[in-house]
Amino acid sequence: MNIEINTFGDPWMDNGVENFYRILNKLESCEVGLTKDSVVVKITNKKKFIKELTRAVIDKRQNLIVIEEDRKTKVKKEVKKDYVIIQEEKKVGGKVTLKEEIYKPEKTAEIISKVFDLSEGKNTCILCGRRFNKRVKKLQQANYPFVTKIASLSGVRSYKDSGGLSLKEYYDNLCSLCYFIGILEWTDEALVYRTFPGEKSYLFMPYFGNLRDLNEFKKLCIYAGILNNTERYSNLKVNPNTQDVEYTPGEYSTLLCFYEKFVENATDEVIASNWAVLHIPFGSVKNVKIDFLNINEGILGVIKELKESERLERIYSDLMRKMYFYSQNKNSTDWDITREIQENLSKYFLIDNFRSFTNSILPRKGGYVFFSSEVRQHLEELIFEWRWKNMGVKKEKLDTIKSVGNIVAKISENNASLLYKLDKVRNIDEFWSMLREISRKLPGLEEEKLRKIKPTALDELIQLTKEVVEGNKEGWKEVRDLIVVYASMYYSLDKLGKKSEGGEEK
Repeated sequence: MNIEINTFGDPWMDNGVENFYRILNKLESCEVGLTKDSVVVKITNKKKFIKELTRAVIDKRQNLIVIEEDRKTKVKKEVKKDYVIIQEEKKVGGKVTLKEEIYKPEKTAEIISKVFDLSEGKNTCILCGRRFNKRVKKLQQANYPFVTKIASLSGVRSYKDSGGLSLKEYYDNLCSLCYFIGILEWTDEALVYRTFPGEKSYLFMPYFGNLRDLNEFKKLCIYAGILNNTERYSNLKVNPNTQDVEYTPGEYSTLLCFYEKFVENATDEVIASNWAVLHIPFGSVKNVKIDFLNINEGILGVIKELKESERLERIYSDLMRKMYFYSQNKNSTDWDITREIQENLSKYFLIDNFRSFTNSILPRKGGYVFFSSEVRQHLEELIFEWRWKNMGVKKEKLDTIKSVGNIVAKISENNASLLYKLDKVRNIDEFWSMLREISRKLPGLEEEKLRKIKPTALDELIQLTKEVVEGNKEGWKEVRDLIVVYASMYYSLDKLGKKSEGGEEK
């Protein structure tokens, strides 16, 4: 019996095909081949095949479940992972019972036998186009999460064309093989997930136009030892030598944290730059949203270069995660704003938006971002590798920008309006005008502050900006944003300095 399964041009089903291939590749009763756009299966002994595959599915079922201690009784019990959209029945003896019969051990073999009764019929599968006779189940979120019970929201994004393919739940024409591939994908141990209790889960699906690359990448994810699928809310390990996992603040911080682990612990022959991220809400009605993320080669190159040169080995753990928002009102760290800032910094780095990155660290009403000496050093390495190096300007020239940032911070100490005004400069004429305004305010600084700045840096900055603009007429924007970064940094240091000296913050 020979079966050929082609790619779907769909992140759920293509990951499902790859997951199916990894399962079949361990069986003795079939021969399986992988091409860039298909999986070819030759079943040599069907009876043995059903038996082996049944055992494999029952084993993989464990990836849907975690073991937790009951808060009241302290007894260990099974809990279905929050992102898995498969309905449950009442627990029996603390064990999860799923409504899908394929995940009921006493029924698994029977359902698999039906799946591989692939006689051709008059029906056409809505997903793969295969002609089939009997279906096992209708199209549901359990086997294809992009459908919904809410008619007005029903739909799915298709990679095959720019149009949308509208699918409603309980669609009849779903072949048994597509059902099987779809329902099995929840057991995929190579996917990254992050759950926020009571809110939503993120499920990260790598997307390649080539099944072989997808398979190679996912094998690296598994064998690098960076995933722990026995945890409920996150499966990204702190490091391969521990079972402890990372509790990142959001979608982009999770992806950035994944990249740092992957670059550190796996070879970088194949690395995913395209992702379909499923947003799976809590609650009985699941309207699954999907983000399609493309991380460009330049950003991945920055991560690798900083790691390999040992200047910044862990871009999330050693930089983004160590930036905190200090609330002057609370006189302590504001963790909600801190998590928001850490998530935004991760996002704007990954999508290569330096402008929004700099905005994220501006002082806010009632507080500012805290920069330790270690964070300042790491941020400078990131800025040089990510922005300055590409402009062809020597690293030493950053000292001029740092000095001007310090001047802006000193002038803004009691009123940050100048810093916000600089951030909002829209063209180079406004930029020159802003520098003149900064220069006019220098004589009004207290003598103590004047001793801590370098006024000649403004003249040096004008010359530097002219040089930058000669190579790129929009380059002044990078200079502006870099000044904002350093001004925000020195503003924070000045505030903390006053606080440590026992002075009042204003």
